[in-house]
Amino acid sequence: MKNNTCCAVLLAAGKSKRFKNKIKKQFYKINNKTLLEYNLDTFSSLKFIKQIIVVVAKEDYQIANKICKKYKNVIIVEGGKERYDSVYNAIKNVDENKFKYVIIHDVARPLASKKLITKCLISVRNYDCVIPAISPVDTVKIVNNSNIEKTLDRQKVVLVQTPQVFKTNVVKHIYSKQVLNKWIKKYKITDDAQLAELEGFKIKVVCGEKQNIKITTKEDLNLIKFFLKTYPLSTVNY
Repeated sequence: MKNNTCCAVLLAAGKSKRFKNKIKKQFYKINNKTLLEYNLDTFSSLKFIKQIIVVVAKEDYQIANKICKKYKNVIIVEGGKERYDSVYNAIKNVDENKFKYVIIHDVARPLASKKLITKCLISVRNYDCVIPAISPVDTVKIVNNSNIEKTLDRQKVVLVQTPQVFKTNVVKHIYSKQVLNKWIKKYKITDDAQLAELEGFKIKVVCGEKQNIKITTKEDLNLIKFFLKTYPLSTVNY
């Protein structure tokens, strides 16, 4: 894929409070492999990704370094207090002259396929940002203090995933101190595309993957194990 050189940012700095395990989920092993390794295996195998930035908490540097040194072109960056702080720290290390696109992905989603990553990259050519999403199958309601305020039209609602792909100049802009300080006071920023949306950039939504679930609790591990058994990575990552 000529002129599509990418830097991938893998976010692994979370505290994993809801995971309720001594081992943080990003370093939890499934089939003798950590979630971080599942991600590194996938992203490092894509030829258009020339650099991977792994963001971890300061206290996790040693364990992350032991994993990352097995892969080429991987650097480790210290995370911040909030997710957007961690991304900010990573983006500072992205060379805009070297990389045309930046891919941001949560390590808590270990089963994002190479097909999905590639699709997002191809789709970003005519946009500023591309995000994968799936449609909800359940009825979606807005609730306040256990009281229903409104039922939303499922046709107009999506569940957003990562990886999210940005043109490098766009992600540099939305993760500038000036832009961050403007929006974090007004909104709870939960993903990267939200900043692009607030700044008026053109965002495309592509179809995500059901197996691309985010591990939040220990119960989610059973789903990951099911997907790995039913759809081995050799078939998921075609």
